[in-house]
This record gives sequence, C-alpha cells and structure tokens, in this order.
Amino acid sequence: MNRVPAEIVYRIVYVSEDEAALVALAATSRWLYACVAAQRKLWRLCFERDFPKQDENERRWLQLYARTHLADLLFAKKRQTVLLPTEELLDWFRVYCNRRATEYRWRHGLYTTQQPEQAASTHAGGIRLQSIILSQRMIQDIRVVSQRILAPQQRPIWVTEQPCWDGVDADGMFAAEGQCSDEYLVIAVEPPGMLMLGGSTNSTLYVWHLNAFHLPPRLIMNKHTGFIRLYKNWLVVRKYFMSGTPGITFVFDLAKHTTRPGIIEGGASRIIIQKATENSIRLLCRNEVRQEESHARVSWRLWDVMPGREPPTRCLTVCETQFYADDSHLQTRRIDDSRFVMYNIAFWHHSVENRPPTIVLMEITESNAGVAIKEKWSLVQELNNVEPIVSRDLLLVTVPLKGHRLLNLSDGSLVRDISIATLDCWSKSGLYPLRSRWTNVTEAARDHLKGDPTLTSDGLKTWSASSNARMVTANDAPAIADYSI
Repeated sequence: MNRVPAEIVYRIVYVSEDEAALVALAATSRWLYACVAAQRKLWRLCFERDFPKQDENERRWLQLYARTHLADLLFAKKRQTVLLPTEELLDWFRVYCNRRATEYRWRHGLYTTQQPEQAASTHAGGIRLQSIILSQRMIQDIRVVSQRILAPQQRPIWVTEQPCWDGVDADGMFAAEGQCSDEYLVIAVEPPGMLMLGGSTNSTLYVWHLNAFHLPPRLIMNKHTGFIRLYKNWLVVRKYFMSGTPGITFVFDLAKHTTRPGIIEGGASRIIIQKATENSIRLLCRNEVRQEESHARVSWRLWDVMPGREPPTRCLTVCETQFYADDSHLQTRRIDDSRFVMYNIAFWHHSVENRPPTIVLMEITESNAGVAIKEKWSLVQELNNVEPIVSRDLLLVTVPLKGHRLLNLSDGSLVRDISIATLDCWSKSGLYPLRSRWTNVTEAARDHLKGDPTLTSDGLKTWSASSNARMVTANDAPAIADYSI
C-alpha cells in the first residue's frame, strides 16, 4: 500500500464516508497516517459536523484539547490566552480520533487514577488546563483541583490549591452558593446564622479568576439576597428587597473588571443566560405567570446587555405563551443560543385530553423586522426533568416511574431506534457517541470504575465537571479518574 501514489490515497480519504475504516488505514503505517491526516480541512469539517461547538460540552472538550496540545506555544508566548483551534495549529485527524476515543474510554471504564499533588507554593504556576471545585460548607475548607502543565515538554499533573481569603473575615463563615465557569469562581459567603433561614439571605459575593487563586478575591456585592448566574465571563446577580420593592438585576463583565454593571429593573421570577459574546450578553427574563381557569399565560422578555453602551440594556422582544403550569412547577432550560425549552415538572395522573402542552420548545429568530420568540413545537408529556443533547439534536426526558425517553429537538417526535436513552458516563461527561454508534449500544454497556472496590464516586460534591476526568475517592482520599489518552 505504501507504493500507491499519495494522490490516490488522498482521493480515497476524500470520498470515503467510513471514518472507522480510514482510522484503520492510518494505523497500518506512518506514511498512510500522514496521507490520511493531511486532509486537515476534511477532518475539521467532519469534526464540526459530528461534534458541533453549539453544544457546550463539545466546546469545552475542544478547548481543553487545544490548551493541552498547544501548551508549548502558550509557554512561548508567556501568557495563558486561549488559542483558537485553527487549521494551522491543530491536527484535526488526531482531534477527531481523540474525541471519539474519549467517549469510548468513559463508556468502558478506561482511565488512570491520579492523586493530586499539594501546590508547592501559593501560586501553582504553569499552564492551567482545567479545574474542578470541591465544595465545602466552611469556606476555609474549599479546595480547587487543577490540571496543569508546569513546564514545556512535561506531562500534565493534578494540583490541589486553596483560594486566598486575604482581606476577608473567613472565620466561621459558610458558602451559601457557588458557581464556576471556564475561567471564574464565584462564592456567596454568609455567617452561619443566615443559613438557618434557607437560601441566600444576606450574603457577600466574591470572585476569583481560576488562574489567580493566590490573590485575594474581588468583592462584587454586599448584602445580597437572591440568586446568581455565571457563564463564561458574565455574572448575573438578581437582588431582591424585603420591603416589596421590585428587584434589580445586575450584569457584570468579569473580564473587563467593569465597575458600573448593566442594570435591569423590575420583576423577574426566572433569568436565563441565553447567549454570550465577548462584549455583550442576552438574558431571557420570565416576568410573570398569570393563572387562568385551566392553564397559565407565561410572559418573557429578551434583553440585550452591553455594559458601557448607551443605553447599556435594551429589550429586544416580548413574548407571551399559554402553558400548563403554576410558577412553582414551571421550569426553563437553555438549549443553545437560539432555543430554550419550558416544561412542567408537576407529577399528575389526570387525562391528557384537552390539556395545554406541558413541554414547549421556543425559538428565537432574527430578521430585518426585528427579534421574535416563537413556539416551534409542543406536546403533553408527564416528566420530572429534561436534558438537552445538542450535539445529537435530541432532548432527554425523565419520565416518572418509566425511565427516560428521547425526543428529536427539531420537531418533538419520539426517537424509536435507540434502545439505551442514557448512561451515567454520558451524563457525567456530556460526551455522547455518534447517532449511528448509539443505536448499537446495549444494556451490557454500563459505566464502571474497573470493579475496584477501593474506588468510589460517592461523598464528593463538586461545583464543576470535566469532559475527561472526575473526582473519586481512592483509599478514603480524593483522587482523579482521568479518561484522557
């Protein structure tokens, strides 16, 4: 085969639709590997088709892969910016193979166990690849386990760090809430007496960059009562007032250390970060649920926020839709930048005839006429929860007492050719097999920890997950089960 002209091999690669056969071909010799991998544009298109970046889990996996394999370039630049995974920087054939192999390793329990090292100094240094936050009630007990490359040409290691609390009266203080994004950690701190009241009632908000746990936290807000949302570099803080005064929503761009946040005044019982770019963010705010005889009418507003712009907040559109739910049972979940789903988690046994929908997929469209929110499809279905699987254009529905069902996101139809709707390894990693492979997964495929009785995944609560690793306990000590190659 090595004597075949390279042009013929290139043509075989270009016309073939069997990626597994091409991988087998590349494994036969270095020359054939070079021929197969040389079609970078083709493999990039294959990757973007099979693992679209609109899926947050796929985006995070690719970002982690790029940082890991381009770490030497980051060292050379002496900064830790995220390099764009362009054709010139990545071997897209290897990227494609690694992504499929990562899901395979999760599904078959193939991993290495690593014990995190204690950071030698207050600043761990090197290139940070990813972080997993270990939550504790006492803020001084919170730990961060980060994967880092400490020097060029070295393999990644896991290091345990502790956030710096300099300037904060941390003695006896509790973490009421915490959220973590790719780059930031936010913790709501309260004295122990406040936790007796339930929820965040009088907290102080602090934020760290994940590369700077050795520095004191940045103070965001005192006397916070409400909830927070963190996505990428954007922090959304909803603040309530005890006097009955309408609440206020604050929007902070953490990357720019904006001292003047964007502000949205008025009531909002639910806020979703629908879309975020480097300079702006779109928020979906549920304003009210008006009860009628057999259903409710739900009102939404879509806000565009850009701190520093005049005016910084703009209402793009208002939407009202009929739904079967009261405010306590109505849930909303973002699908991607242009879609979200509403659903009613109330368990009921009544007839479904003549009932309004209990699950509705809404779509945000933009045209010359403006922005609009419209219903794409709806159906009546009792359920406890939904989980979008954007990479496969599916919606995983948890049905009371009946397990799970898969619906097509495009039209809400039931998927009938997949027998195993979900596995624990898929829900933990967020990485799913190709649709063609998924249909062949059987009941025998169950996530496991090699059957090693010394390893468990119980008892450790985290604020962030990883696409290629998870926290476990090895001999009563925290450890990392690493599924990367």
